[in-house]
Amino acid sequence: MTTDKPRWWQSWIVYVLVGLLVTIGPYVGGYFWLGRFHADHANPFNVRAFDYDILRIAFGPLGWAESKIRGKLTILSGPGGFDFYYSTW
Repeated sequence: MTTDKPRWWQSWIVYVLVGLLVTIGPYVGGYFWLGRFHADHANPFNVRAFDYDILRIAFGPLGWAESKIRGKLTILSGPGGFDFYYSTW
């Protein structure tokens, strides 16, 4: 019978992975729930409108990911302006 303790970094990695999984779900859900999506098949871009600029800034990485997945330009707009996210596809 052994009494080996787990190494300190093994539990640290588990805590980080659990933390990421717990925070990514609400982040992605908030992107789709809080942003109004507008798409027209005649236009080469999609628009996702947010009510506040802080949301537009916070969800910028998901705007980039949506642009990559859809293969079209994604525009995140808010009351103070807009950001473009380009796709290389």
